[in-house]
Amino acid sequence: MRLRPSFVFGLLGLVVLSPFLSYSQERAPRGPNTSLATLRSRAETGDAAAQFDLGYVYEKGDGVPQSYRQAAYYYQTAADQGHATAANNLALLYDHGWGVEKDLRKAVHWYQEAAEHGDPTGQCNFASLYFTGRGVRRDYEKAAKWFEAAARQGLPAAQNNLAYMYYHGMGVSRDYATAAQWTRRAADSGYAMAQTDLGFLYEQGKGVPLDYISAYMWYTLGANEGDSRSLERMKSLSGLMVQKQVSEAKIRAAAWMPRPESAISAGDQRASHSAPEH
Repeated sequence: MRLRPSFVFGLLGLVVLSPFLSYSQERAPRGPNTSLATLRSRAETGDAAAQFDLGYVYEKGDGVPQSYRQAAYYYQTAADQGHATAANNLALLYDHGWGVEKDLRKAVHWYQEAAEHGDPTGQCNFASLYFTGRGVRRDYEKAAKWFEAAARQGLPAAQNNLAYMYYHGMGVSRDYATAAQWTRRAADSGYAMAQTDLGFLYEQGKGVPLDYISAYMWYTLGANEGDSRSLERMKSLSGLMVQKQVSEAKIRAAAWMPRPESAISAGDQRASHSAPEH
């Protein structure tokens, strides 16, 4: 299943993607030598990690018939034991009504559990609820607080959202330099939206020195990753640059390498990433 991320904001305008589950892209829920029978046996003894893995297996249909109902059951048993990533994924199922009756109140509860137990995706999703006022009273300060909690754990979407809050002074004092710092952290990891936003900051000279070559370089990287906003900005910016500058920007973009932050350690990364649109 392709789950969409929570609300993600671009400095060039609010870009609403969708909610997202928390899943680790780095390891499968079970190794090649871990059978379903072994997972079930461990889950029945109360092993929360095994319960979460079974939930993931059923959600993805990995070696079993795909079943949101079974996924919800195992996520619930793991979440009841304080498994933060299971709580986030269970929240998303309640948010969408996948395998359970749709229930925003329960979704908010489990997003909060995930956030408070340290799951970065859960923190980002919970922050999104406060930003939009969906299921909770709108509160930009709380939104910024939870975006920052996730951002400090290295979640690029949260870093980009926190940058948006600082850029617009929402829930925090407006601070272009801090906005630029968080945008760069997300951009350095290869996050396309942040790369476009960082280009915009260089183009405007907000929080960073005015630098068209750096702006064009970051726009090029964002465009390469599929952010259509970058293409529009490149077309506009190229009219202000000489060909030598454009060539230099392209050379820098070609030589650029992503520098992802350390792997997020809280909980299990196989969470469902974002809170849903409304």
